[in-house]
Amino acid sequence: MADGSAAVRFEGDFTDCYGLDGVSEDVVHTVTRGTPGFHAWQQPHWLVHCQDAAAFVGEVGHAELSAHPEALDRLRADMRRDGRHDDEQLEDFLTHLGGDATALLFRCTVCGIHLAYADAA
Repeated sequence: MADGSAAVRFEGDFTDCYGLDGVSEDVVHTVTRGTPGFHAWQQPHWLVHCQDAAAFVGEVGHAELSAHPEALDRLRADMRRDGRHDDEQLEDFLTHLGGDATALLFRCTVCGIHLAYADAA
């Protein structure tokens, strides 16, 4: 799979290129054709940092996400930017991750910072 031969054999990609903005075509090819995808309730997308695709760590709830405060802070900022301006409701949503909503956690392969986005049913 990692060398892309499975994608060639089955004439398909394993994950979508959604989210892979600003990375090289080689990185897009590696992620879409040589990396296993992951399940998400909404359209899954790959996170990017340091101009490279981050490594998918897994689906996490609030307790696991709290171990990576930089990811939690960035998720909070992204959600505010996307329209969640009520701090109380935002914090309530974040503290209940792991049920009908989860966070998808990634780690930058260049600098090691963790990133996340929320996914809900």
